[in-house]
Amino acid sequence: MPVLRPPVRTLVNNARFTAADLVALRKSIQSREASVQDAVIVATRYADTLEPGVGSQLRKLLRDLGSSVNVVAPIANLATDTALLNGQVTLPAGGRRHPSVRNLQRALIALASRTQQLDQMLPLFGADGDYGSETTQAVKAFQQRNGLPITGNVDVRTAKALDQAVRQTHVPGIMSATARDLVIAAIELSSGSVALNYGVPHPWVNTDPNHNVPVNRPFTHLINRWKCNLFGGNVLRRGGFEPPYYNNQGRGEYPNANQWHKWSDKYARQFGNKVHFQLIDEVAPDTIPDQEERRRAIASLLSKTQPGDFLMQDHHGDQVADGGHTRVAVANDFVISGTVSFAQAQFSQAEIQQEGIDDVIFSENLWLLRPIVKM
Repeated sequence: MPVLRPPVRTLVNNARFTAADLVALRKSIQSREASVQDAVIVATRYADTLEPGVGSQLRKLLRDLGSSVNVVAPIANLATDTALLNGQVTLPAGGRRHPSVRNLQRALIALASRTQQLDQMLPLFGADGDYGSETTQAVKAFQQRNGLPITGNVDVRTAKALDQAVRQTHVPGIMSATARDLVIAAIELSSGSVALNYGVPHPWVNTDPNHNVPVNRPFTHLINRWKCNLFGGNVLRRGGFEPPYYNNQGRGEYPNANQWHKWSDKYARQFGNKVHFQLIDEVAPDTIPDQEERRRAIASLLSKTQPGDFLMQDHHGDQVADGGHTRVAVANDFVISGTVSFAQAQFSQAEIQQEGIDDVIFSENLWLLRPIVKM
């Protein structure tokens, strides 16, 4: 059975195949360290490790290489395997290459990718349809984690538990990203140790292969610098949307937070930029002298905010140099509690905060932007 060759195999070991991994795969193929077959294996056996939007880029790479293979759609459940879910077949007793084996493997890989339970990953063979030792070990890991008899065999109890576990995950839009993908990306980058990458005292670790800074290496030049626009740009890329870049070249540096509106449908033509966002609303609080009217205008903006939207704030001061601030909406409880949950880079790290009118009322400008350009 063919396996991914080094260094390509390392790209799926962490159960996440990112835009940066795709760039590395393309370079490996160009240098003949990998081949079109490696790209085909990623597209067919490891499709459930693809991050949002990466599937469309992988399909383009395959076409550029002369392959007609399609990227497999991500798995959402085991509903099609009725015999497995009804206990009419047990694996591998029903056959090592039973038609249900591949869906079983894909479900395990999907859980590894979406929950980071890496002991369920199949890094050597992937979803190859053969119930071998790698699949047996992954099944045992799943059974142990879920309090099931650790047999390495998939009976009706294990099948139903696996089906339920996959249903509880978010299925990424690998071919066409969604606003929900942006929310998941914002939450992930605001959680755990990765959130420290966006704190002022720490170096930034870039995740966007189109940014000027190298990927996945600490960038010490940005120690003691605010990183809100870097956080926002990384959320866009990880969520399967194209960030704006200075010089309008599809790569480079992210604009300061208070400049992103210049890539919106209202302002892009004026500044010679490509349209990356729909401008949902904008408020210039300083131009509204009446306090209650000002609060109503901001309340209207916050009430329109949807998960996945970006709220860009312009602080008082020089239009560019003061930078402003970037917020990514992950939930909106404004009607109930008067707050919106925003993921954002703060002083110590990226985190999620519930904020309302009083948190932005002293801004010079506010822009509510909805990303529209998918990878």
